[in-house]
Amino acid sequence: MIAATFLLATSSMFGAALYFFYKCRGRISAASMLLSFLLVLYGPAYLVYMLYYNQSSLIYRELMQAPYFDDAVKSLNLAVTILYLCCIFGIEVIDRLAGRRTRKLTEALDNWNARPPRSAFAFSGWLIAVNIGLIALMIWTSMREHHLAVILGYFETASSQAAKADYRLSYAGSDSYLYRIALMSVAPFFLIWGFLEGLIKRNWLLLGSSCVLFALTLLGRMETLSKAPIVLLGMQIALAALLSFWNRIGLPVIVGAVVAAPLLFYPLIELSIPEASRPISATEFFFWRTFFISNEVLLEYFNAIPYYISHTWGSNIRIVAALFGTEFRPAYEEVSLLWRGQPGSTSNAMFIADAWADFSFLGVAAASVLAGAICRTVDVIFVAEGKSPMTIALLACSFIGIIHLMLSSIQSAMLSGGLASIPLMLFVFVKARNLLRLRKLRWHRMVAP
Repeated sequence: MIAATFLLATSSMFGAALYFFYKCRGRISAASMLLSFLLVLYGPAYLVYMLYYNQSSLIYRELMQAPYFDDAVKSLNLAVTILYLCCIFGIEVIDRLAGRRTRKLTEALDNWNARPPRSAFAFSGWLIAVNIGLIALMIWTSMREHHLAVILGYFETASSQAAKADYRLSYAGSDSYLYRIALMSVAPFFLIWGFLEGLIKRNWLLLGSSCVLFALTLLGRMETLSKAPIVLLGMQIALAALLSFWNRIGLPVIVGAVVAAPLLFYPLIELSIPEASRPISATEFFFWRTFFISNEVLLEYFNAIPYYISHTWGSNIRIVAALFGTEFRPAYEEVSLLWRGQPGSTSNAMFIADAWADFSFLGVAAASVLAGAICRTVDVIFVAEGKSPMTIALLACSFIGIIHLMLSSIQSAMLSGGLASIPLMLFVFVKARNLLRLRKLRWHRMVAP
């Protein structure tokens, strides 16, 4: 029976790969990034971990001793199958509901490489105002929380991994939720948009404010004392630079990504994990952390729920728990406590793990449909407008939101990761700007002689 579920999961991956090549044709969009990340992280890598690479994992050997291990593996394989099918279903639903916009999206992506990015709106003044507001917030927070001192103190600590881990636990990260949202999603979006707009229009004030915002964002990412936020910012900017000229996932792009990723990660691994002094150890850590640890944590969830921890039926979602007056029960803490026995530690897994914790297979299906639908909605509403600084920045922002999907719950990806919150904010931003411009034109007509 386990072999049958593995065959089912493998068939769904193969079908999703065929759909990806047929639907996306190598074009970069939010939907294509979603499918490509799923296939890279939870496709063959999932099978390799489950069937072979797990032999060196202490956690896997512990999980195998659980009496419900076989049932958990069957459930996980079925959930992976549902994941691929329902993501595709969500994409297709949006395509059917917005047929005209879908055709416009196809035309925009096909013509993307034919011209340089052009701005269709006079947003410079608005972008400068937003950048200045973000700069003020980030300077005030950095000064209040002594971010520069925290970074310098980290490099002055002992060179052992344990000492750095203790320092990171005590001092890293801001206490301000508003600042964290600005740092991880809002500021990168506006600095990319503002920088490209400034280049096109030769607006030096906009360029300058975007550069200052970049410096403050980099400072804030460094203050997390973690390699991932810095690398992700670099990858986000690199994607925006690529999209400014080219929109095609071809062999040169793949080779460039394969070469660039280790070059970005290796120096940061050396700084954060001094024991990884040999290139082979750092390389092993990179591949284990990138491709296999996410699948291992996913297996932890399915081994824990519902055999040791019951389904939460919504109490794992903070807003739902507050609405129904129930206790907030974060699954990432309960699962970690079960397998590691350390209060305060967390086990963050991809979005179907939290969906499984809440509503079993129904949650996995609903979250997967929603993920596909959100990504395709971003495409048909915004990317369909063509190659512009705004759409380039939004795709770079969606890239980070999709990474959040691969590592956390869908509600976290939509809000903190910016997958839904940034498009909604952009929609309000554009509508407000157009409304004020329209009222200004009406006023001038009224007072004109």
